[in-house]
Formats: sequence, structure tokens, C-alpha cells
Amino acid sequence: MAGDSDLAITNPKPREGGNTASIQCPMLTATNYTVWAIRMEVALGVHKVWDVIEEEVETSSNEKNKMALALIFQSIPEALVLQVGGLKTAKKVWEAIKSRNMGAERVKEARLQTLMSEFERLRMKESETIDEFGGKLAEIASKAAALGETIEEPKLVKKFLKSLPRQKFIHIVASIEQMLDLNKTTFDDIMGRLKAFEERVRDEDENQEDQSKLMYANTERKTNQSTHDNTSNTRGRGRGGRSFRGRGRGRSSYEERDTSNVEYFRCDKLGHYAQDCPDRLARLKLQEAQEEENGETKKADDLMMHEVVYLNEKNCIPSNFETNTGEENIWYLDNGASNHMTGDQRYFSEIDNSVTGKVRFGDDSRIDIKGKGSISFVDMNGESRKMSDVYFIPDLKSNIISLGQAT
Repeated sequence: MAGDSDLAITNPKPREGGNTASIQCPMLTATNYTVWAIRMEVALGVHKVWDVIEEEVETSSNEKNKMALALIFQSIPEALVLQVGGLKTAKKVWEAIKSRNMGAERVKEARLQTLMSEFERLRMKESETIDEFGGKLAEIASKAAALGETIEEPKLVKKFLKSLPRQKFIHIVASIEQMLDLNKTTFDDIMGRLKAFEERVRDEDENQEDQSKLMYANTERKTNQSTHDNTSNTRGRGRGGRSFRGRGRGRSSYEERDTSNVEYFRCDKLGHYAQDCPDRLARLKLQEAQEEENGETKKADDLMMHEVVYLNEKNCIPSNFETNTGEENIWYLDNGASNHMTGDQRYFSEIDNSVTGKVRFGDDSRIDIKGKGSISFVDMNGESRKMSDVYFIPDLKSNIISLGQAT
């Protein structure tokens, strides 16, 4: 099919005086039906034959019907002409073309739903201009109107303001919402105000960008000048502090001089300047190695931290186990405790006193943890066993075995 820009040229009857006016009709393609229908309605109206499309004429020999058919046939592809060529009236041809492009009522409804979903999702991108985004909204509104759904102008205006990038347009949007009645404001008026604001912001941004470039150029020039001055003032020294500055008008760099007779006064060796001295480079490497070693030692020291724990034994109440029976070596099996704990350090076969912290019991008492270790014992069958991860709590008057931890 021909592209959207293809035009069909029609020549109506010559006007008085012998001049001929030309009307350009758009060529219908697979994707431009909505725009084509709008343009063709205007073209048929110019020739005063649109009424035969709205109301079908009784006979195909009507002059207006023939003119309308001629205009329509010149603006559709040949393949479509062959399909609708048997129809005798312009209204039937128009309806056939509309049916082929608009589809049945269900297809029309589906297209409308898709279009309205696109309308709701549409948001203006940071890289877009007001003209570009406004054009997208207007295009969707036109397509919806062609499908029988009119988007009211207040809805279009509110959608426009809501979809703008907040950071860039928040001030102008707030001003418009406070000053204007959005139910009575036109879409074109809103676009005009936003375009004016956009131009003002663009001018400000360009001025700030120019100022930034100027400041950067000045800073860079000062930096280069400072570097040049420092380089010019650099002096190499051999034995006796002799300067390597040239005696003529220009200054020769010491990198270009013959170093075979140069003697560095610190090492008493020939053939190099201070910055190339092997002894000096060796000292620098040794210093870097020592600093790196010290840094690693500091990191290791930072990692050597005591373990601090906080236990919340809300289901364990030690006072329930505290009796005055006078018996020793009594351990209570508690299904409410989540950890083994004792207040007698003599039980421990090994203990880590770096583990510290606090434990809170169900009676809201809080006492300190002073270590964690293991307890070795012999069971009733004479077998040696070890109970691990037992907390040492000096203020605890009971010995508690956690049933959950034991299992």
C-alpha cells in the first residue's frame, strides 16, 4: 500500500475565468484510517457532496453521488477498489471501507478499551517536550472519538497536569490548580501556559550551564597555571647544592642533562638525581611495607572483640526452683528455658570468660552473664558426657538444663 504521505489529487469543475482548483485527498493505508476519514470528510464537504454520505441517495446517477465516488476511489488502494467497486452509492462504499477498517462492534469495543488503557498509563518522559506529550494526548482523544468515546476536555486537562514530571513542573502545576477552574479551562490554554514555563526553564538551565562551564574553565586554567609555576620552581641539587637552572634565557629541564657526572650528595654515587636514587627508593618501599603491616595489625586488633549476648528467657522463672533443701548438685530440667545456665563456676571443665552480656527472666529480673563453657559429667550408666554452651551467671542460685537445647 502507499505510505501515509501519498495524496490523491482531484480536479473539480473549472471555475469562471478558466482557473482550476486542486483538492488533495489523503491515500488510505492499513494504519491511518482515523486521520483519512477526518480529511476525507473535509474534502467531500468542500465539494458539497458530504450529504450523500450521511443520507443515501435514491439513484446512483445522482451527480453528487458520482462526485463522492470519484473522490473516494481516488483515495483508496487498487485492491480495495476491486472489493467495493460493485457498490453503486457513495454511502455504501463509505460504510464498507469503515467496516473493513473499524471492524465489528466487539472489535471496536476492544480497540477502545486498549486505547483508554494506554491513555491511563501515559506519562510524560523527562526527555519529552510539552508539544510532544500534548500531541500524544490529543491523538488518543481523536482516536477515541472516532471509536465513539469522547474524552471530555476537563478530563484531558487533569490528565495532562497529573502526568507531568513532578520535580520539574510541580510549581507551575500547583499555581494552575489554585488559580484556574480546571473544569472550565481548555486543553489549548493549559498547553500554552506550560510551553511558556518550559521555555523559561530552558533559558535558565542554559544560563546556569554556561556559568558552570565558565567557572570550570577558570578553575582549570588556574590549576594548570599553578602546576606550571610549581614545575618551573623545581630545582635539582647535586653535591654542594648546585642548581640545575639554565643560565641562558630559557630553562633546561634536568631530565635532558647528562647525568654521568652528577653525584647525589646523600649516597655519594654518580649517575642519578635525588628522585632516582636506588637507596631512596628502597627506603620508600620499606616504609610502605611497614605501614601496610601496621594497617593489617590494626584490622586484626579490631576483630578481636568480646562476644556480647543478651538472652530473653521470658518463659523461665528461676525463683520457682530456689529451695532451702540444703542439697547440692541439683539440676532442674526446664522446657521454658532456651539455654543451659548455672551460677556455680566449679561445674565447668572449660569456660570462656570473654563472653559477657545480660539475661532477662520471666519475673523481669536481669542479671549479668560472665562466661560460657562446657560441663563434663558421668551419666547413670557410667558413661562420660559433656554439656556444651552452658552460660555462667554468678547471681543465679539454680542450675537449669534447657529441654529444647538438650534435645
